Amino acid sequence: MRNQDGSASVEFVALAIPLFIPLFIFLNQLGNLSGEEEMARTLAREGARAYVASSDSDSAEIMMNRVIMTSGEEMGLTQQQFSRLTVELKCSNSPCHSPNGRVQVTVHFGATNDSRAVTASAQEYISPWT
Repeated sequence: MRNQDGSASVEFVALAIPLFIPLFIFLNQLGNLSGEEEMARTLAREGARAYVASSDSDSAEIMMNRVIMTSGEEMGLTQQQFSRLTVELKCSNSPCHSPNGRVQVTVHFGATNDSRAVTASAQEYISPWT
């Protein structure tokens, strides 16, 4: 009989490593997607807060968009991610910036060949004493 020292290591390399490569690819993609979902949630929250903290409806939407863009830059969004970014504002009252109003900000990153679409929403209430 021949010596079989090290054959378990060779079998592991030959069989297990090809099975781990797809797992690593999957975990990498999941991490990227989770990071983008967290960015979308943060941008939506910050945008909604900026909207309700504004003093009037004329400046509220401008401030919301400015905060979202500045926060995105601070979080390290790439130009490609900014090009996929859309922001939607829904209000429960008309005019939108009125006491006891509910504001919902939705941030959406569109799908590309490399990444899946991501959408996140946040809502805030305007103070009844504004």
